[in-house]
Amino acid sequence: MNSADGGLTVLEGIILCIVAILLAVLAVHALNAPPGPPGGLVYTALEETGECLMVSGEVYGYALGERSVDGVALVCDRPDPSRMGSVSCSIRLFVGDMGSVDIGRAVVEVSTPEGTERLDRTAGAPVSPGNWTIVRMGHTIPFLQADDDTLLEPGEQFDLVIYPSRPFAPGERFLIRIAPPGGVPLTMERTVPPRITPVMDLG
Repeated sequence: MNSADGGLTVLEGIILCIVAILLAVLAVHALNAPPGPPGGLVYTALEETGECLMVSGEVYGYALGERSVDGVALVCDRPDPSRMGSVSCSIRLFVGDMGSVDIGRAVVEVSTPEGTERLDRTAGAPVSPGNWTIVRMGHTIPFLQADDDTLLEPGEQFDLVIYPSRPFAPGERFLIRIAPPGGVPLTMERTVPPRITPVMDLG
């Protein structure tokens, strides 16, 4: 019988049998696979975007002094209106991020040309120099509320106050680094305005 007759040759039959056996083995393996997290290229790509922080809105600076920032009192033994003492910002996850970040366990550092300071987190008020705190946990969607924990989840937004030990001079460049556990660090580089005012928009 030749190929023009439309029949299968012995070789074609063997190939079809091998393919059928391979498909059956793969199906059995998939059904018997142990339970676990989903896999695949799409899921892996989504998983790799997890725990990525971004700044939401503007970053603000405040003149060094005894003041309240976002309803939280700051301790200041030596006020100096010619220097910037603290910074506030809002952070959230990247849009579409499927992960979450425990901000309460994040490492917050402030770097200047003079060196780097690692700040301690305080959960209460007032806030002393050398500390940072979460002042508000909200939701980016109206009428929804964030959980009461420090886990930053999709759709949530946390407002932070960062209060280093050393105040900033006018025109000084500084960098704030927020490194969540197991996540991608967020860095914010800013310059202190040449003229210090009580509240400054740092961009």
